[in-house]
Amino acid sequence: MPSFAEKEDQDQDRTLLLDGADVSSTASRSYRRYLPWWLGGFAAMVVVMVLAQTSGVVRRKVFSTTHGVGPSTLVADEAIPGLRALGEDSKPSVLPKLPKAKAETTPAPAKQPPQHLRARADVQAPKAPVTNASKTVCKTAEPGDECYKAVLWAKWIGLVEHPGWYQGLDRRTANRRAIQEWLASKGQGGCEKPCEGGYPLPPLDKGSPSLFCFSVARKGPEMDTMYMTQQIRSGIFGCDGFAVYSDSSVDIDGFKTRLIPSTYAGVSKDGYAANSQVFMKTWMALLTGTEWYKYDFIAKVDPDCVFFPSRLRGHVANYVNQNVFFLNCGKYIPVTMYGALEVYSKQALGAYLSQHASCEQKFPYDEWGEDKYMTNCLESLGSRAVVDFGNFLHDERCWGVDCGNKKAVAFHAFKQVDKWYNCWLLSQNDGY
Repeated sequence: MPSFAEKEDQDQDRTLLLDGADVSSTASRSYRRYLPWWLGGFAAMVVVMVLAQTSGVVRRKVFSTTHGVGPSTLVADEAIPGLRALGEDSKPSVLPKLPKAKAETTPAPAKQPPQHLRARADVQAPKAPVTNASKTVCKTAEPGDECYKAVLWAKWIGLVEHPGWYQGLDRRTANRRAIQEWLASKGQGGCEKPCEGGYPLPPLDKGSPSLFCFSVARKGPEMDTMYMTQQIRSGIFGCDGFAVYSDSSVDIDGFKTRLIPSTYAGVSKDGYAANSQVFMKTWMALLTGTEWYKYDFIAKVDPDCVFFPSRLRGHVANYVNQNVFFLNCGKYIPVTMYGALEVYSKQALGAYLSQHASCEQKFPYDEWGEDKYMTNCLESLGSRAVVDFGNFLHDERCWGVDCGNKKAVAFHAFKQVDKWYNCWLLSQNDGY
């Protein structure tokens, strides 16, 4: 309930209004009472109008920038629902989504560094990475690969027997790498382009009993065979140790010959090479060194003798540390040792080294072949001759040659490198 004073004021106001009295004082009091409410409402309306106008402008700019045209009536009208919403809730509503802009056909230019920094930016720019596609693929054939076999066949048989098949290659100058590259260019032999660098050799076939093997070779076909046997690691190069003696200094794919005096040999009384003096000098060059004594057996192998060292080990295994040598042809009497393959224990050669002077005084070495001389000399010195005709040596002068035999230690004689290699391939793996 209003107080007495408040009631009196209210009655006085009503009296004044009814009497037509001056109402200015009363209006003034009412104006002052509601002015803050009016001002707040007006300000809210102004804010709503500004926001609505701004929203419409922003949408027109987005549409114009995206589509490259001026604002449409639809775009201008899209601000009205927003304005109504603000008027109702005093909260801005979510504006309708515009259509997605189409991709620009011309990309915006990349930003460039300031002029004074461009030189430095260019210098420090990373280089483009090298991709695998930019690298040249290469693969050098390895021993055992089909390509490796194809290269050797082309080198030692194909280019010898069919040089017309290999246009652009010369067997005298074409090495294995050049041959592989040629085969790769023709899509032959399963070959790829070889890599730079050397060409691999098969591993040494070391075993027991240990073997040291050597040949005496002259330049020409004999030295060709030395190159070939080095590259296939057969012949003397399939032994645990090896040497090539020659009157010429030759580098056989990294293996150098050992020099001796002239290798010329005349003809003996029995029609064979009177080569005893040549080999007597070779034997002394070998035996005055110490390398040979590290091995169980020593084999002298002619260059034209197709030789399998791994097969020899089975024939000599029971004679380690004995003073023996081997007779390999029983076709004639007396049984003899054919010089294409001479095999001695190191004990037998030790006896020869210590007493060879007595043999030179006793036997006409200048008239005999070296094999006949060594047979007679060692027997006179007490060395034991072991007779072995069972697949030891197949010689065209002693029961003939069958290269299809896969157990024979050696085949003789194959003076041309392609014939030698063909026989080796046939006995090793039925050919190529």
